[in-house]
Amino acid sequence: MTSDQPVGVRAGFWRRWLALWIDGIIISLPFQVVVAILFAATSGRIQQGVDGISAGMGLTYCSKRQAVPDGLAPPPPAGSNFARECNVYFFGAQTARTLQVGRDTKEGAITKTVSRYYMLDRHGRPIDGVSADGIVTMAFIAYLFAMEARTGASLGDRAMRIRVVDAAVPAAPSVPLRKIVTRYLAASVGFLPMLAVALAYLSLAYLYGADLEEISASSIFTWLGITGAAAFGWVIFLTVQIIRKRDPLYDRIAGTAVVRVAMSQRWARAP
Repeated sequence: MTSDQPVGVRAGFWRRWLALWIDGIIISLPFQVVVAILFAATSGRIQQGVDGISAGMGLTYCSKRQAVPDGLAPPPPAGSNFARECNVYFFGAQTARTLQVGRDTKEGAITKTVSRYYMLDRHGRPIDGVSADGIVTMAFIAYLFAMEARTGASLGDRAMRIRVVDAAVPAAPSVPLRKIVTRYLAASVGFLPMLAVALAYLSLAYLYGADLEEISASSIFTWLGITGAAAFGWVIFLTVQIIRKRDPLYDRIAGTAVVRVAMSQRWARAP
């Protein structure tokens, strides 16, 4: 279906990026406050920022660790030659403490790393803790879907004066949820090969009883590198389209567009 109404001036790269960054802070901030309290109350058994991505406004400090705690389960890779401890803080309050133990092996110009991650309590002892990172990620996705389907704009979008519109009906106050879902699924296509290899990695870990030696002897890391490079190329491909202020492929597939909004324009709410 086509529209005879002008869709609008496309939003540029920096407006989109800053809007997403603002949204990430908005969603992560309340979780960090709660987890900072729970980290202290439970001696580190509940953490956020373990994955290094969901730290939000937290600051991460990593340092080498000379002594490795005994009784790590599952055990570190055989011949481990490094240990690194990372601490995440949110305005001085700790939200995560982790330990990475592994082995770096040089094969020509390539360095292969095999390692395991462990959660530590506030005193640096290994624990079987709970990470809130997955909850933060799911909350962020649900927030984007709900806000963009309802009004076409998240809070970050409003701050940067941009919004998602239905290209067929650009004046509509909302965007069909199916188009929002299609938009994000299409944007994720370039990451599917890397995801498939990651799932294969987990399958090998299950089949071999999480034996990192058997997994490292396979070609899994080579494929992770290849698919990781392909994912990076996909990001560059989309970024170039956005910089040139053209609808990226995922918007064309979904039938949507991201446009700039005049300061005088009121944000409509769907009935």
